[in-house]
Amino acid sequence: MVNSRSHTWQEIQERIRQNIKDGTWLPGQLIPGEVKLAEQFGCARATVNRALRELALTGVIDRKRKAGTRVAMQTARRVTAEIAVIRAQIESKGQFYEFTLATKKMESPPVSVSKSMQLAQQSSLLHVRLVHYADKCPFIYEDRWVNTQTIPDILSVDLETISVNEWLVENIPFTSGEFVVEAIAANKTIAKALQLEPGQAVLKSRRLTWLESRSVTLVNLYYAPGHQIRFEI
Repeated sequence: MVNSRSHTWQEIQERIRQNIKDGTWLPGQLIPGEVKLAEQFGCARATVNRALRELALTGVIDRKRKAGTRVAMQTARRVTAEIAVIRAQIESKGQFYEFTLATKKMESPPVSVSKSMQLAQQSSLLHVRLVHYADKCPFIYEDRWVNTQTIPDILSVDLETISVNEWLVENIPFTSGEFVVEAIAANKTIAKALQLEPGQAVLKSRRLTWLESRSVTLVNLYYAPGHQIRFEI
């Protein structure tokens, strides 16, 4: 039976928590998909997606591409990292933000990228490279691949006036992702972008996001020395 009124994502989140708490949905059990939940609560699928994302972040449910959403076998605390708008991140420190777009073109990705995004090697992706600045100093070098089959609207966006990072964060939802942070030695390209000496240690984050079974974007961000990435537990 479909509810007569639309629910907020917070209400949906609480209803799902209650179903788990009272044993309606047991640990390991597959719960209804987003479409069915949206019909049940009389709301948009995006609203259900937001509720499920929040529950997944706190370890209440487990979401896996192609395998659906299940009640977690045991509730656990999870480490989370916010996908920040780099402009807002810089301006929140009272610094002046700007960016320069170095590359924006459709091209076939390297095998490592196509394999990670589960695409055919001959696929054509949008490849974007840019440098974000804080008070005229290089802050982050961004190297990103975007699956335009998943988000074709990005092809009409003027990425010289709004950064690809900001547009994606503000406009595109995602259902799952992978996030890896490591220290690396800057190669010539990275060193030039960040105005460093080749071989100098930099912090690198690699993020791959998905919308259900479709890859959205794979991005490598290289941070100038002294940068910190904050996690919450």
